[in-house]
Parts: sequence; C-alpha cells; structure tokens
Amino acid sequence: MPIVNSLLGIALILAIGFLLSSNRKAVRPRVVAAAFALQAGFAALVLYVPVGNRALQAVAFGISSLLGYAHKGTEFLFGAFASDSLGQMFALQALPTIVFFAALIAILYHLRVMPFVIRWIGGGLEKVTGISKVESLCAASNIFVGQSESPLVIRPYLAGLAPSQLFCVMTVGLAGVAGTILAAYAAMGIRIDYLVAASFMSAPGGILMAKLMMPDPPELAVDAATDAQIALHEDDEHAANVIMAASQGAQTG
Repeated sequence: MPIVNSLLGIALILAIGFLLSSNRKAVRPRVVAAAFALQAGFAALVLYVPVGNRALQAVAFGISSLLGYAHKGTEFLFGAFASDSLGQMFALQALPTIVFFAALIAILYHLRVMPFVIRWIGGGLEKVTGISKVESLCAASNIFVGQSESPLVIRPYLAGLAPSQLFCVMTVGLAGVAGTILAAYAAMGIRIDYLVAASFMSAPGGILMAKLMMPDPPELAVDAATDAQIALHEDDEHAANVIMAASQGAQTG
C-alpha cells in the first residue's frame, strides 16, 4: 500500500505540473522522462543495490568525519557550551558547522577540485537529460553550494538565458540545499545518507518540474549545444592563496 500511495503521489505531482505548464505542447517527453528516470534510478541505486548503498554509506561516513572535525573546533572555542549534554543549540552547534563547510568549499574551489566535479556531473546531466550545458552546470553546482553561489558558475551567460532556462536555474536552486546547510541538518541529528541522497536527487527533480512547467521554446537565447568554457566561480575577488580562500569562505558562511 505505501508503494501505491507513493506512485499516486508522483503521478499527481506530475499532473499538477503539466496542468500549470506555460506551454503544454512544447513539453519535451524525452527531457521529462530522462530527468525522472535519472532521479528514480539514483534512488534505486542507493537503496536497493548493495554497491550503490555502500558507496552512499562511504560518502556519508566521510561527511560524518568532517562534521567531527567541525565539532572538535566548536568544542575548542565554546567548551562545555558546545556539548550535547546541554541539548541542541543551533547557534553553537549548527552555525559553526556552516562556517567550517563554507571555508572548506571555498578551498576546494580555489584548488580547482569543485570546478572539475561540477563539470563532470554537469556534462553527465547534459547528455542524459538533453538540456543545455549552462543549465546542467548550474544544476550540478546546486548539489554542493546554495542558490546564491551556483549562478556564479554560469555568470557570463545569465544575461542571455531564455525565460525557461532562468526558470530552470531558479527551480533547481530552490529544490536543493547548500552543502553548508546540509551539514547543519546533519549536526542536528538527521541521517547523513538520506541527506546526501536527497541532495543528488534534487538536481534531476528540479529539472523535471522546471521543464514540465515552463518548457523550452523552439529557439533559445542560449543554444542548447553551447559547449563553451564556462567560468567556474571566477569572481573578481579570487583568492590569492588557500588561507585567503578559507577566510573568504568562512566570511561567506
């Protein structure tokens, strides 16, 4: 019965999205089906396939270890106030974790690790779903960073985006959660493996609803086949070294 309820819920949500579509005739079944299959396939992989489940547990263990470092730093700063004996305190347990993860992500950007991962995942999304590279890269970045940072990935192309593409960027951003906030949720006791799975599934889920409610017109302001070298997080305040990157990230957090 729970499976039937879930399937009915999925069908109802998709039906509502289709009814609210700005142009039902322009909905591309290939894009919608591919995004749904990608989301469902990832869920099946991490829930029912032993290899996928072990991979997810490994990622969750890595994030849990990072949270341990953040907690040690918090205990060093606040002492007994940061211990669990006093109960959950957002300001002393979750907020320092956000600052820690923001600094870590900034360092990974500075070392060109994040751009490589985002390009790799974005390229996969582009090939599977058939959307533009601009939208794919932004969706991939939303898995790791928040909605305020992810548009920086495609900043040179923002002014030329079609309304449907801008809607996709905003929808995927609202569907996901920043890695820093994900860490805060984990610090509050939510299972890390569920958070990681939901974070990855949010990208194709956001694409699915965006392309269902506002499909692309025949001609786009930014061509879907664009394969230009998109500047990844290259803002005017690019850090000169790792220490500066960490301080800028902590300030952002």
